[in-house]
Amino acid sequence: MGCHLDSWDVGQGAQDDGAGCVLVWHAASLLKAQGLTPRRTVRVVLYTNEENGLAGGRAYAADHAAELDNHVVAIESDTGNGRVLGMNVDLQASLETAARQRAQGLLWELSNALLPYGAGVFTQGGSGADIWPLTEAGVPGLGVDHDTTDYWPIHHTEADTFEKIKLDDLRYNLGVITMTAYLLAEHPERLVNPVGAPPPRRRR
Repeated sequence: MGCHLDSWDVGQGAQDDGAGCVLVWHAASLLKAQGLTPRRTVRVVLYTNEENGLAGGRAYAADHAAELDNHVVAIESDTGNGRVLGMNVDLQASLETAARQRAQGLLWELSNALLPYGAGVFTQGGSGADIWPLTEAGVPGLGVDHDTTDYWPIHHTEADTFEKIKLDDLRYNLGVITMTAYLLAEHPERLVNPVGAPPPRRRR
């Protein structure tokens, strides 16, 4: 799960991307506090330099190039603190038909799990800038799709300040992102298997 620490100097960057960093950090903390230990590691990455060249995202992908097969999914929150509507999904274009169908089936399960909470709308493309180097390397990407009604008017302006954060929305978003991370980390199948690996058997 990731966000970016840098912002435009004209404002505080509370929406872009302070809220995203609070969400991913506290999602991991919440899993730990609840005693939930999924079968896969949940890692939090606070990227730098998203606004001016993606150096952080590129450096992470380069530093972990040898272990990208172990990255089940990359999640990014970088469109403010409006209520989560769903996810923007990036899957490698070269995926074989069977692998793509399996991944889409797992995403359908996740979408159905989030649907009762108003966060089950999944769309193709646009998962996020920080995780773009990972998705280009084949890691599935999920970009948290926030309601941006109040986001774009203050984006990269002096008005992007802390008092614009709505606590109720922050708590709601925390629940959605924590649930998403846990379900993907605990699911018996990966979204995309390493090249050449057979799909794992489902648990009964």
